Parts: sequence; C-alpha cells; structure tokens
Amino acid sequence: MTRETSNKIFYVCRCLLGLMFILSAVLKFISLGAFESYVFSLDFFNLTVSSYLSRCLLLAEASLGCLLISTLYKRVVDLLTLFMLIGFSGLLLYLLLIGEDGNCHCMGETFSLSPAASLLKNGVLFLLLFFAVKCEPFNVPYPRVVLALILLSSLVFAFVKLPLGWGTPRETKFNVEAYAQLEQTKPELMELKEKDVAVVCFFSVKCKHCKMAMRKLEVCLKNATVQPAIQWIVWGDEKELQAFEEETGVAPQSHFFMDPVDMMPITEYNVPLILIYNKGEMKLKMSNATFDDEACRKLLSVK
Repeated sequence: MTRETSNKIFYVCRCLLGLMFILSAVLKFISLGAFESYVFSLDFFNLTVSSYLSRCLLLAEASLGCLLISTLYKRVVDLLTLFMLIGFSGLLLYLLLIGEDGNCHCMGETFSLSPAASLLKNGVLFLLLFFAVKCEPFNVPYPRVVLALILLSSLVFAFVKLPLGWGTPRETKFNVEAYAQLEQTKPELMELKEKDVAVVCFFSVKCKHCKMAMRKLEVCLKNATVQPAIQWIVWGDEKELQAFEEETGVAPQSHFFMDPVDMMPITEYNVPLILIYNKGEMKLKMSNATFDDEACRKLLSVK
C-alpha cells in the first residue's frame, strides 16, 4: 500500500470521527431541553450551570468535529479529542458503577443509548482516532481565519437557544380564583393545605415542556429532606400517563385527570404549572421556563 493510499484511509477515519462528533452535537441540539434536564439530573450542578454546560458541550463537539475534518492545528485537536473521549468514557463508567442504565443522551433522544452501549461506541471512536492521528495535515490557506469561522459558527449553533438566566426573567401566571374553585370540588386538594409541604402539578402527558419540567422536579424530589404530599392534575388518560412516567423516569403519584377545557383557564393556557405550598400557603409557582431548582430545593428542606 502506497503512502498516498494510506493517508487517504487515515483521512477517511478522521472524517468519520469528525462527523460523529458533529452528529452527536446536532442530535443533542434537536432535543436540547431533554439533554439540559439530563445534565441537571446528574446532580453535579444547579439548573443554570447545567443549562450553560449543555451548550458548551455542543460547542466543543461541533468545533472539534469540524477541526478534525479540516486537519487544522492537528496535534492540539488530536489531544483535545483524546481528552474529550477519555472524559466522556470516565463519566459513562461512573454511571455504570452507580447502576444507571437509562439513555445517557450521548446521541440525544433520537438514538437511546445506555452507558454500556455508549462505551462501546466510544471504543470505536478511540479506534478511529488511533488511525486519524496518522493522517498528514492539509495545507489550509488562512488557517486562523478558518479557525475563527469554525469557532464562531459553533458558538452560534450552540447558543442560538438561549440558556437559563439569559434575558428578561419570565413570570409564571395562573388564575388563583379558578384554582380556588377547583379546590372546592376536589377534597384531595383541600387536604394538601394541612400538610407541611405540598406540591401540585398541572401538566399534559404529550407536552415536551411538561416532560422537561417533571424531570427537573423529580431531581429536586429525589434528594428532598422533606417528603411532600404530591398531587398531579393530568391532561391525558391512564395509558398515556404510564407512558409519560416510563419516558421521563418520574415516580407515580396521586393524580386525577382533567379536561383541557377546564384546565387551561386555571393555568392561563400554559402547561406545565407547578405549585409548592408550605403549611397551606403557596410559596412557589413555576413552569418549565421559570423552573427554579434552588428555591424548590429550599422549600423541600423546610422542617
């Protein structure tokens, strides 16, 4: 095999590796809210940091993918790629050790991969990298300009959906009078006022924002020092609710179903709506967009 042929094979390996990084970034972007919630669910960072970190990972993957294909700054890019694969693999090993077998979101929600399956994928990527480093770099004109364009394009791609904490804070609204009328017809809601801490959730089983919000809430509930009384008010049916629980990983709770025609006036035509009470007094109201994990954790730690 000639040197030229070998170099072509090595470059194909390099392109495949770069395309895998780009594909991974694109698939995470498609389900960015779910990926953001997954990073938060690891419980290493608060929700705002998780939101920024998710986008920084997209930025890193997209940039490395393009730089691998271009062969620009080859030695540095190869080292960064190696460190990223080692870092991701280390996290996957940790997830395996703690018994996590759900989707690790390495390829977003389009392809559901367990940590074990993703480790096998990373093994293939390590093999591609082994051959990719042997590729001879091309003579790319104006390398600094090309580098700047790649980084700028990746930055726009990663942050076109603004992270939490960016921009004007939103306000969660709901009709207090309509909710009070609902309480009068539902004894289970009136009983919540007698509890130290209570959580009421209005959501639709088919709403992607509801799925994200309930995943976030589940993380806060998981480590709560106070176990609140929880009441779900659901737009959907029993079969759809079961599928919702399986998809999101949230624990089943006391619930009743409500027609959207009756629910929407209470929630001001927005779902999800999460209300948290302390000794009968409403302390926190949240949607997916206004979810405040720090305030939520603080309320769930009330003695």
